[in-house]
Amino acid sequence: MDTLIRALQANWKGYEILQAQAKNRAPKYGRDDDAADALAARLMRDWSDIVWRYQTKSTNAQFRPGMLSWNYWIGSGFILPATADGRARGQFLSNAICPVNGADTNGPTGNTNSVGKVLGGRDEFGKVQNLLPNGASHTITLSPSLMRDHERRAKLKAFLRGYIQNGGTALQINILDAETLKDAQQHPENYRNLLVRITGYNAYFTSIGRELQNEIIARESHNRY
Repeated sequence: MDTLIRALQANWKGYEILQAQAKNRAPKYGRDDDAADALAARLMRDWSDIVWRYQTKSTNAQFRPGMLSWNYWIGSGFILPATADGRARGQFLSNAICPVNGADTNGPTGNTNSVGKVLGGRDEFGKVQNLLPNGASHTITLSPSLMRDHERRAKLKAFLRGYIQNGGTALQINILDAETLKDAQQHPENYRNLLVRITGYNAYFTSIGRELQNEIIARESHNRY
């Protein structure tokens, strides 16, 4: 633990091997890993319990927990120091309830299974729980190859049904690939109508800032379920 603390204080400089281990060997939320997801679910439950304790001072309206980070996960990444998952200061945080970029390596099914657990999972009677009644923005990126033929489109339908049955509430899907986005950065005049899903809203890719463009490119583009 002492070594890890020193590594974080140094922003991982001089501790690159430990950083690689933190990134690649440690369990990660977004992979349907029960150990990692249990920690995330515990944090979500504790945080949502705290939110329910408060009301607004002016109208006494009840605060309701939700996960809607808009663009703050980008700017906040430059403020928050290095974190124990291998992230250095200046790198993006996770977007709303999404796994951090690059963590969801077990496909969109693993991604959404993790999210379902953190949203509340199922109670002892098998009923889906929702800890975030104020919404939970969940954005994933799928490769266009998953829409290539009838069989793959049928799998997408099954995936979407499973998402709802698993307790998902607000899935937002980009169907694109990183190479197209990189070309749009270099030749924006050819991609004026390229729309992308940011978090709770759409935007023309060529109209947003470079940092946000890079964040979208860095998202895992799934080519299998």
